[in-house]
Amino acid sequence: MNTSTSPRRLRVWHYLVIVAVYIAIVQATGIFLTAGQDVGYAQPTSVDYLIRSYVIPVGLGILFAIGITGYLGRWQEIFVEGRRFRRWTLVVPAIVLVCALIITNYSGLGEKGIVFALLLFISTMMVGFGEELVFRGIGVSAFRDGGFSEFKVGLWTTVIFGLAHGTNIFVAGPQALVQVVATTATGFVFYLVLRSTGALVIAMAAHGLWDFSVISTQVNPDSPSPLANIAGVALAVVLLIAVLARKRLNPAGAKSA
Repeated sequence: MNTSTSPRRLRVWHYLVIVAVYIAIVQATGIFLTAGQDVGYAQPTSVDYLIRSYVIPVGLGILFAIGITGYLGRWQEIFVEGRRFRRWTLVVPAIVLVCALIITNYSGLGEKGIVFALLLFISTMMVGFGEELVFRGIGVSAFRDGGFSEFKVGLWTTVIFGLAHGTNIFVAGPQALVQVVATTATGFVFYLVLRSTGALVIAMAAHGLWDFSVISTQVNPDSPSPLANIAGVALAVVLLIAVLARKRLNPAGAKSA
């Protein structure tokens, strides 16, 4: 990583182009590789599905995102968050971890076998890495460069994260609109994880683990695990905590988020 040169400034419209290209790479590759196959969106039933729908498309997206980060010369700024919330906010990643452990469909994964379970874990961790790098990494930097308040930085990167998932309408149909709402909520939770821990890699891990647990409930499409309902309740609790305690998030003397 070359950190000797000055970081390049990133305008918001530049960032929107980056998001569009990232989504296009992932979506187009996934659609091409799964063309003609009878597969449901986010319902992984085989190793082949995971490779075609996650590993290859997301892998290409990650290479693009890493290339952009290298071009910008912002490794330290993107991966290390200097504007941390108060320590009590570490309850947010703790809640995400506990809920992910509860939601995970262990019996369903056991039926699929260790190879499938490991590849699903790797696939969702790749999704977490790529999406957090683009939205909570590059995105946060872009909006801060634009002079946005920290509240608006979190708001707009979260909204864009949710809207970006609306492109799943090409593979998921109308249910993608519901996903926009759900991912907007989860996006803000991952922003809270970033600000509470000070490390993008932890937000990446939280994102990947959350996706792993939720998607695991769909490995048997004919009888999905009801534990997935807990995810929505958990998100609501975390967001309620953030709203009620907004003024107490930052350390004393720091500007309000």
